[in-house]
Amino acid sequence: MLAPSNQNSLVKVPARHLLRGDVTGSGEVVLSVSVGAKTPRGMVDVLLQKGERKRAAIWNARTIIGVRRGGAAPEELAAAEPEISLSDRLPTFHELASFDAVKAWERLTPEQQREIGVLALRFGTIGQCEGYFHETIEGVRQGFSSSHWTPQVQATAVWPRLHIELIESAAQAAFEALCEHFDPLWPQLFGWHARKEVKQP
Repeated sequence: MLAPSNQNSLVKVPARHLLRGDVTGSGEVVLSVSVGAKTPRGMVDVLLQKGERKRAAIWNARTIIGVRRGGAAPEELAAAEPEISLSDRLPTFHELASFDAVKAWERLTPEQQREIGVLALRFGTIGQCEGYFHETIEGVRQGFSSSHWTPQVQATAVWPRLHIELIESAAQAAFEALCEHFDPLWPQLFGWHARKEVKQP
């Protein structure tokens, strides 16, 4: 989570964390950032404005963008805020604290369950091995989770540096892929679609 910035301060953030009112280096004002069903995985749809000209851009969600943040909002942004779209909404504390994974799973289609299952298996298998491997036996023995291993098992955790780096990179990529997959599913996982339909006359 980013700390509050000083007025008109320059910050660097991933594109997915851009905020309404941020001003890019080219002088364009961010009007909205969203991830929807039509946006490719790992990308965000950014609406920008400079003067009277507006444009939409598809950016990689992890691309680091330098923006000025915290200054007075342009007049166009000072108007009443529209209702937050479901694709942009964040869950509340209560929704997260009372989250029922079983109910959320049952809201998914079989294809969605399969996609998440594959991503979860990759992260659970590769991700949990991050930090186990070291270049020396001393490094293995000082590891946070290897004290109960026998000497024979400890010896199998001595790897070349390149192999260790490749697995750490794969573990990080697996975690990011899992997180990115979930963002567009939040309205479905938290049942927001159903609640909205009930409110409609």
